[in-house]
Amino acid sequence: MITLRRIVVPTDLSDFSLAALEYASTLSLIYGADLFLLHVEDVVPPPMYTTHVADLEAGHFRVKTEDESKKALEQFAVRKISPDLKARLVVRLGHPVDEIIRFAEEERIDMIVMATHGRTGLKHVLMGSIAEKVVRNSGIPVLTVKPHPLRNKVVSRDDVEHELHIR
Repeated sequence: MITLRRIVVPTDLSDFSLAALEYASTLSLIYGADLFLLHVEDVVPPPMYTTHVADLEAGHFRVKTEDESKKALEQFAVRKISPDLKARLVVRLGHPVDEIIRFAEEERIDMIVMATHGRTGLKHVLMGSIAEKVVRNSGIPVLTVKPHPLRNKVVSRDDVEHELHIR
């Protein structure tokens, strides 16, 4: 029997991630699981300097970015998420794929639920897919969800019937 006690939804603060939150919140209610909303700010730190003063400035840059990211996540939650939904808001700084997996492992997450952006072709090749990389590199189960507008555009009834050889 599958037991979900802790679920994380990574978000880039776009409306696309709300589709994943919809699935995760339903699973959270069914299983009584704790829900985490994780935003990873992909920060490129300023060039490293050898002086102590510059190191302090680099540290200040990191704190400022983290504070701004926390405020952005809080504003996203207030604007887009029902106040009835109890989710812990978490911000991490670093490479999104690495930080999502690291957070999931450190917090003993049972499932990662993420939205895909539906990029295909050259855009997918050039930009990659964070969701795809998390699926490939995580030892924790990952549920990927296509946002509603993409579900309606990308997969049609004819596509499904053709793939299942119904017609």
